[in-house]
Amino acid sequence: MKRFVVSVFLVFFLAVTFCLVSVSASAQVKLRFSTFFPVSHPNAQLTAEWCKEVEKRTQGKVKVQHFPGATLTSPQQTYDSILSGVVDIGNCVLGYTMGKFPLSEILDYPLGYPSGVVATRLVNEFYKQFKPKEFDDVKVMFFHAQGPGILHTRKPVKTLEDLKGMKIRTFGSNAKMMSMLGGSPVAMPMGDAYDALSKGVADGLLCGYEALKGWKLGEVIKSTSENYGTAYTATFVIAMNKAKWNGIPPDSQKIIEQINQEFSEKQGKLWDKMDQDGKEFSIKRGNQVIKLSAEENAKWVAKIEPLFNEYVKKTKEKNLPGDKALKFTRDYIKKNTK
Repeated sequence: MKRFVVSVFLVFFLAVTFCLVSVSASAQVKLRFSTFFPVSHPNAQLTAEWCKEVEKRTQGKVKVQHFPGATLTSPQQTYDSILSGVVDIGNCVLGYTMGKFPLSEILDYPLGYPSGVVATRLVNEFYKQFKPKEFDDVKVMFFHAQGPGILHTRKPVKTLEDLKGMKIRTFGSNAKMMSMLGGSPVAMPMGDAYDALSKGVADGLLCGYEALKGWKLGEVIKSTSENYGTAYTATFVIAMNKAKWNGIPPDSQKIIEQINQEFSEKQGKLWDKMDQDGKEFSIKRGNQVIKLSAEENAKWVAKIEPLFNEYVKKTKEKNLPGDKALKFTRDYIKKNTK
């Protein structure tokens, strides 16, 4: 009889333990985060840190597995892969999916961005101000944006005349800008730029200084033209599948929202640190830095003004407040440029 009672108790204990473990396991939300930045890139290291911070501060209730180097999705497919549930969270470049974000497209335009911090704060404030419906199908974690996107080439460019006919790697709205400046745009993702430059498929590219080190592009260019009057940014959104977000307990959601605010600021500062490192990397290799004169910068700015007129006209046709969006971005940059 005693053995029977012990056996029954043991079975009961094991059953309860199994149930508790099962409930605990099922309660844990597991997510997959996709980014195209290679594992060695500081941006990939920061998003990996974000994943660890989420798990730590939710006490393991939310676990995020990090997939760098486009191992789950290509840069161009990341946003759609979030929508379809192929991945749960992704670091997406708005300019890689032209037409999907018509109002927010202005953020990537050559507005004369002074820094990554200003660009990142602007794009997050823009989202709060306009709440574009184009992001309604995802849960936005936060936005971030690279530092000033300028011209890097295999031979010096000091004037618009020097740029004429050169094949320049671009993406998104930058292709139109390059055409207006007299160059010949060659569209491609950043991961293809090194080979294109080394093989002469492209004569240069538009990007931030950070890419000269982060993507090793300082090895295949010889000169940088600091056309800050027409400096653009590349806007990124860290987005999550909406159903996955809704499946996270409210207390963990609140924690993640706080982490998002912290990492948005970290990301902006990181862009500027990477720009500094990229410029130093390029200069140490003997590459030239050309500072355009105020007069030359003004010529470049005047050349691309039709780009903004076209944006306002295009958004107006879609019943979107493009005129207000343009004014908001220009005012913000003017106010925050020293």
